[in-house]
Amino acid sequence: MKGHVGFAFAVVLLGMMIMAACTNHNKQAETPAVLDVKMDVPDHIDLNKPTKLACVVTYGGEKVNDANEVKFEVWKHGDGEREMLEAKHDGDGRYSVEKTFTEAGTYSVVAHVTARDMHNMPKKDIIAGTLEQAATADGAREHSQGRAEEQHHGAVAISLSSRSFEAGKPAALTVHLTKDGKPFTNATVRFEIWQADNKHEFVDADEKRNGEYEAVATFANKGTYSVKVHVEADQLHEHQVEQVTVQ
Repeated sequence: MKGHVGFAFAVVLLGMMIMAACTNHNKQAETPAVLDVKMDVPDHIDLNKPTKLACVVTYGGEKVNDANEVKFEVWKHGDGEREMLEAKHDGDGRYSVEKTFTEAGTYSVVAHVTARDMHNMPKKDIIAGTLEQAATADGAREHSQGRAEEQHHGAVAISLSSRSFEAGKPAALTVHLTKDGKPFTNATVRFEIWQADNKHEFVDADEKRNGEYEAVATFANKGTYSVKVHVEADQLHEHQVEQVTVQ
């Protein structure tokens, strides 16, 4: 009898151990390791001095020394150009690149890190030069953007009347031009037409009514064509690309 009780107790104990092991396994499965990237970039950078941009990469708390790719993307606020710099491994999960900033202002730095089939891209803003230099540069940029927006205000609005035509038949391309809500007259208008990588064809348009310009073209094939409307008048040159369907 005692043997049976001991055996039953052993079975219960073994079952409890198995359940505990399964529970721990499920908990581990519920919390997968993640790719973590910590930026090591100064808040302020001196001009004309080599500066290190760095990051520390870990996965599940362990340092990653074999990342597939680590690059730093750098751009100055208000500037359309972006620079992509390839980092080198310094050891202990740290990757860095050296850059010299020659212009004052506010910059953004993004670390593009690929490792363990994951991608992480943290971002940090930095100031190059003194606060006064950066403020002056940023202020000049904002003023320049404001001037550009003022010049763009009142630009010609281009509206193509139809975007569906028949193949092999003469088609009337009609465009309406307005500026500040009024018909834009006496402009030189041309249609540039092409399909995929085929030859571009140019067709001149005539002003039929105030602000309404028309040209006749023939679309040889069915499919999608690109139509670029060129508008010129005095010192103005605007253009707009539309997609049309030919059946």
